[in-house]
Amino acid sequence: MITLGIDLSSQPKDTAACLVDWHAAGRITVREAVHQCDDAALDGLIRRADAVGIDAPLGWPEAFVAAVGGWTATTWDNREFQKSLRLRLTDIEVHAQTKLTPLSVSTDRIGLPAMRAMALLSRHGVTDRSGGDGRFFEVYPAGSLKQWGMRCRGYKGSDKTALATRRTLLAELRKAIPALEVDDACAQTDHVFDALIASLTARAAAQGKTLRPPPERYGIVRREGWIHLPMAENWPG
Repeated sequence: MITLGIDLSSQPKDTAACLVDWHAAGRITVREAVHQCDDAALDGLIRRADAVGIDAPLGWPEAFVAAVGGWTATTWDNREFQKSLRLRLTDIEVHAQTKLTPLSVSTDRIGLPAMRAMALLSRHGVTDRSGGDGRFFEVYPAGSLKQWGMRCRGYKGSDKTALATRRTLLAELRKAIPALEVDDACAQTDHVFDALIASLTARAAAQGKTLRPPPERYGIVRREGWIHLPMAENWPG
């Protein structure tokens, strides 16, 4: 199996991708790690992958979509109503599992990468945003790290402290997954590092080692998207 992790930004300069080859003999090799990916580069990498993990929201909250389509509310003092416009079912579940809260796709700047993600899904004919097609999965690298018992804060940015944290995390990954062959360059930027984590999470999702939505909510999450969190400390292999 070949997995692809994409740290998707609204612009190519901050978009990274990581192809990981899971050999039948047990070796796990980072085949390619690419920074500054435009749409053409992403499409080429996707064609080579069996499973794709995308670090960007793949949908908007149902209540937000309904509100934008035809606003009916006349008051703004209901906190639960506000929350329903900001957070998807999967965002609430991620918080329950990890105490981390993903950025709101409807009210934070992450909305721009989500729009780019929509274009990507459209190009590749993806209509089920929950990962139900078995190939395209929404992932959350910080949440994956937390589920694997690793540090999930302080690794973002270009300062020396963040770089040192990424290098430490990379060393911990090698220890946790002995078969993983990964170059130190994957810790050079947080974009490439997140793409690596996204690729590892895509493997976990393809193996059924991620938390799935409750069946009765499938109709919602296939439209809103579903973040695939690895089962606690259950490493892909």
